[in-house]
Amino acid sequence: MGIVSSQFNWVSTPTAYSQVTNWRAKQKAFNSNVAANLAAVSYTFADTATTLGTGMGEIAAKRAAVRVQAELQAKIAKTQLDMSA
Repeated sequence: MGIVSSQFNWVSTPTAYSQVTNWRAKQKAFNSNVAANLAAVSYTFADTATTLGTGMGEIAAKRAAVRVQAELQAKIAKTQLDMSA
């Protein structure tokens, strides 16, 4: 029996054009995904900043209300003290 050479060429490789076309399609999908993720992150940061601002405003309003209430109670106490004297 002699030397038998066999070639396994049943797997065809895509053409250069189809490789480039596939690569472009993958890049387009990747870029769309990156853009969507960037938009989501930007929205999250903007929402966080808004929430922080709102929260700080609420804290300031509550502190001001407590201060005004304390001042009013001090005035009431002083008025009652002046009336009793």
